[in-house]
Amino acid sequence: MSGTDQFEKSEGLWLRRIGAVAWPSFLAAAAANAAFFSMVDPIALGRISFPDWALSREVGYTVGFFMFWAVCAGSSAITAFLLESPLPKTPKRFDPD
Repeated sequence: MSGTDQFEKSEGLWLRRIGAVAWPSFLAAAAANAAFFSMVDPIALGRISFPDWALSREVGYTVGFFMFWAVCAGSSAITAFLLESPLPKTPKRFDPD
């Protein structure tokens, strides 16, 4: 196998791993954002959290979504890391020659 083939395989593996973490975390963040902001008004939350700043609802929704996405991506990344199987251990062969 040439060096270019090896690079393409490793690049494809990393892209699949990123996709396996980013896509489910995006969907979970969207669901968490919808559930959270169906009960909490972003303007009221902004007044409590940052009373000196004038934040709109759109900014509250956006910041909330990216915060949920970061938490969900961290959770998915830890899961992907823990599910990765270790390399098989091959015994060293004794070669008398």
